[in-house]
Amino acid sequence: MFSLKSQAFEYGGQIPARYAEKNVLSPPLIWENTPEGTKSFALAMTDPDLPPEFQFPRVFAHWMIYNIPASATSLVEGISPGGNLPSECKELNSDFVTFKIPGYGKGYGGPWPPDSPHRYVFTLYALKTEKLDIHESAAIGDFAEAVLPVTILTATLVGYYGPAKEKLPGA
Repeated sequence: MFSLKSQAFEYGGQIPARYAEKNVLSPPLIWENTPEGTKSFALAMTDPDLPPEFQFPRVFAHWMIYNIPASATSLVEGISPGGNLPSECKELNSDFVTFKIPGYGKGYGGPWPPDSPHRYVFTLYALKTEKLDIHESAAIGDFAEAVLPVTILTATLVGYYGPAKEKLPGA
């Protein structure tokens, strides 16, 4: 079975603080049993538990990366943001940029839930295409429109974090 794991936390477990709040460091991820026909991967990390007062109509995107080579079986700790991604890989802005939170841009923006523990869903997409052409300013909806039609199979890892120990900058 196609699966996604992390050496940093168990499925359904607590995401360590080293990958959350001010610590802009992506966790290590590893996958196995890649489906036949996979030509590349895409990954999204989302938070479906935003408080209603945010009036945000969709999940909060913490990380979107695509054009991960089919030969890859992992992403090492700290590969994003600013890590040593394979040259083909592309990252999009997290929703921290959408909310104009200072200090964020392309790549990983870890958990920072303002109110209570939130679920953080890492979804790895095995794709039947080598390259996706997604505009660099794309949001999660655009990412999904490009990724879903060419998805063979997905693997999911869920972790929890929160509530945050500090307020978001600018909040």
